Amino acid sequence: MAAQRETIEQASRLHGFVVASWHEDAGRSGASMRRRPGLAAALAEIEAGRAGGIVCAKVDRLGRSAADVLTLAERAQREDWRLVCLDVGLDTATPAGELVLMALSMAARFEFRRISERQCEKHAELRRQGRPRGRPSVTPAVADRMIALRAEGWSLRRIGAHLAETGVVPPQGGRSWYAGSVRAAVFARERERAAQQSRSHDAVGTGVVAGSPKRRGTRRA
Repeated sequence: MAAQRETIEQASRLHGFVVASWHEDAGRSGASMRRRPGLAAALAEIEAGRAGGIVCAKVDRLGRSAADVLTLAERAQREDWRLVCLDVGLDTATPAGELVLMALSMAARFEFRRISERQCEKHAELRRQGRPRGRPSVTPAVADRMIALRAEGWSLRRIGAHLAETGVVPPQGGRSWYAGSVRAAVFARERERAAQQSRSHDAVGTGVVAGSPKRRGTRRA
């Protein structure tokens, strides 16, 4: 922190701006702009008219994501205040800083596409394995129990009450089961079962194609 302050003070003397106040997020990661009291306090100073911008020594202390930094820079332009990141030359008040902002925009789009690709690959692998997306809501045994009760004509609310009475903890925590949670668990389990049956049928079909029917077809030719 001391080195960053010294860098900012040197820049203030060189470029002629005054540091009105200091705000730090000591011990907090720059990976997310949320839960950053120092950054929130700096933005509050600007909104109150007590400061005309934000200066940071390193862009990765402002945010680790190009998209987050770009969002803040666009806000600075929209609200007519100045954002400066000394290490990368970002300055929303200068032409050179505009070029850096354009580079940030390209980097943010690249990040978004890479994240989307990874999510699609993950979802495709989950579908291939017959697993639902995200964290499983309940164990397969509990979900099978729900399906069996539904087959007996039980309502979703009645199943939820029964699970609560027998000590099964709902996925959202607490003690009460909601009808929507029961419905989601039943649907996810039925989809998983269907995927497992589909894989089983595919395996049988492959064995048939590779076996004797193919040879018989060759002899008829």
